[in-house]
Amino acid sequence: MLETLGLDCSTHDVYRSVLLNPQRTLDDIALDTGLPAAAVRSALDRLTQLSLLHEAADHRFVPASPEAVLSPLLLRKEAELDEQRARLSQERVALAALSSEYAALAACRADSGVERLEDVDAVRVRLIELEHQARVEVCAFMPGGALSAAALKAGRPLTKQSLARGVEMRTVYLDSVRNDPVTVEYATWVVSRGGEIRTAPTLPMRMILSDHSAAVIPIHADDSRQGALLIRYPSMVRALVELFDIVWASAVPLGAGPQNAPEDAPTIREAALLRMLADGLTDEGIARKMGVSLRTVRRNTADLQKRLGVQSRFQAGAEAVRRGWL
Repeated sequence: MLETLGLDCSTHDVYRSVLLNPQRTLDDIALDTGLPAAAVRSALDRLTQLSLLHEAADHRFVPASPEAVLSPLLLRKEAELDEQRARLSQERVALAALSSEYAALAACRADSGVERLEDVDAVRVRLIELEHQARVEVCAFMPGGALSAAALKAGRPLTKQSLARGVEMRTVYLDSVRNDPVTVEYATWVVSRGGEIRTAPTLPMRMILSDHSAAVIPIHADDSRQGALLIRYPSMVRALVELFDIVWASAVPLGAGPQNAPEDAPTIREAALLRMLADGLTDEGIARKMGVSLRTVRRNTADLQKRLGVQSRFQAGAEAVRRGWL
């Protein structure tokens, strides 16, 4: 139709009705087009504004030539489009020049094999680039517990685009996110679109892997706000891919729920807690690694001591070793 010139389907139908029979009244036009009287009145007003109809003294409408009235409008639209195409062409050239300069900078960064990203904003920009460039697979460790609803919402469009391109996405969260409805809803959404999500009691650090060719890890494992390293050395990336695969193999699919080991052996979560107790981590350190509260760590530790029949952490470690748990 002629919608770009201001004539929608209803207005077009009203004009044709008048054109075919200029003697028609408003009620006749409504009957002919099947439109409500108010819609017909609105269409007649629009046609009058465009000078396609002229109201005569006896309230009839006299149609004017569409060619004479609309051709100048169409020519003006074409001129505007030509001008817009010219601007887009210039902007495309400018974009190509900027992209060339950025590629040269990226090549310099890649030559070093390791790029230091000094702050959270630099990390965020580079992660978005990597996900846009990914063609095969993106893998991630996501420690730190549940994510905010705002952060999850912000990440959906890019995740949706990647999955739509056929990129395989595998993510490991902490078991503690199973208690957060917002994170579970997001994870379920990802799985419904072809992604894979598992959980583990602990994770070594935050990590993003892209196409087995680039890895992003924090400079300080316990504080990702202090920046990150973008690693491209093949041997280092391969080692991190193998670390991911080891953790992935023992992690539990989101829909399955944490699994218990047979008989009297500890669960995966309990075994992880025992290992951290044996390594001398404080309750605060364990809570941070497991993404749970300090109160939860102390309750779980007390439950383990009771289960093992001991009174102290040292005794718990010794008894766990005696039973073959560690």
